[in-house]
Amino acid sequence: MLNNMIIRPARRLHPWSARVAAVLSTLALGLALAGCTGGQDEPQPVGDPDPGHRLAQALQPVLSAVPAGAAVTQHESVAPIWDSCDGIRSTFGWDSVTVDTLFDGGGSPAQVVAHVDARMRDLGWMADGAPSAGQWQWHKVMPGGAVAQAQLVGGPGSSPDGWMLQASAPPATHPVHGC
Repeated sequence: MLNNMIIRPARRLHPWSARVAAVLSTLALGLALAGCTGGQDEPQPVGDPDPGHRLAQALQPVLSAVPAGAAVTQHESVAPIWDSCDGIRSTFGWDSVTVDTLFDGGGSPAQVVAHVDARMRDLGWMADGAPSAGQWQWHKVMPGGAVAQAQLVGGPGSSPDGWMLQASAPPATHPVHGC
């Protein structure tokens, strides 16, 4: 049987063939590794979530709804952040524009709620029905048509003690998804 077998010398590759093969195999390895990681690099921010700071400016008056005589412990205005709640590439977007204030005192719980509610209505906010478990809510249409939400939370016996008044509006473009 071995007599019928023809043995030929190995073919020599051209000198550049080995280099091309090395480059192609490196490229293939890089593509394979990118496929393993799913290409999950964080997407870059898109658009302006608050052009001209219109949303932040429209929310600022909410901070004036704190009753006279209350001790304000914090005022905060938070610009939108490019984020994702679950880390999945397709859910990245801008967080809401937010303002909030923490305060103590300002009268009895009924007086605080009555004052904040009256002031919110003066500012064009509409109450969202009856309060629920120490939480009062309002909404308002913002510049550009987005609907902002506001809430008053807390009172005596809350943890932590005191009140929090917060308002937020969705970003003008590319909101975060998946939350």
